[in-house]
Amino acid sequence: MSDVHGNIEALLEVLKNIESQSVDKIICTGDLVGYGPYPNEVVDLFIDQKISSTLGNHDVATFDMELLNDLGGIAHESIMITLGILGKEELNYLKKLPRSITCGNFQFVHASPPDNVRGYITRKGANEIIYLFSQFNSKICFIGHTHLLAKYYVENSELKYESIGEGRIELDKNTKYIINVGSVGQPRDGIYKAKYVIFDENSWSLEVKYVDYDIKKVQNKILELGFPKKNAEFLGPI
Repeated sequence: MSDVHGNIEALLEVLKNIESQSVDKIICTGDLVGYGPYPNEVVDLFIDQKISSTLGNHDVATFDMELLNDLGGIAHESIMITLGILGKEELNYLKKLPRSITCGNFQFVHASPPDNVRGYITRKGANEIIYLFSQFNSKICFIGHTHLLAKYYVENSELKYESIGEGRIELDKNTKYIINVGSVGQPRDGIYKAKYVIFDENSWSLEVKYVDYDIKKVQNKILELGFPKKNAEFLGPI
């Protein structure tokens, strides 16, 4: 999973959905906070349930003023509001998150391998993305950051890109992939659901899950706390 962005309602429903699956490990590729009104609740749940996560750029912006100042518009405004809400324990947790996680044949990073938390893969050229495949040794690198589900791979020296949606996707064990797992709490694809991905190591397949949650509750809280209205609009019609 990735990009929870302070949306506890989406996260809770995703975790409920995961409970009904045969999942033995949960890993998040960052951005626990930012945009959403429940940063403490999200971080506390990660702490309580010992969910592993990498560092996201919004997480970094809570303690790195240079990156905070680089954020523009609603992202910057949202972190400024988040800083007024975020507890000391929660902030300390974010500061200790790793820039990348390697687990078996898989690597996890927020933006792009090997440990980039900021650069958007969608703004890179084909040759730049092909180069990224030399930056990790694992069979698959899972990322987030763009909030858009996608898979990247190289075939006959040519970059292949496919947007992916709900359902099961078979992968080739002999192919190296970069997989974007989308966003739990702040969609950018116009589909107003929480998204996460289950990877099955036995069948070498992905299953993309779309999960419903109480969007109105989160939207109301966003507006109540003075976050940008756009943050609520991204979740669905107001």
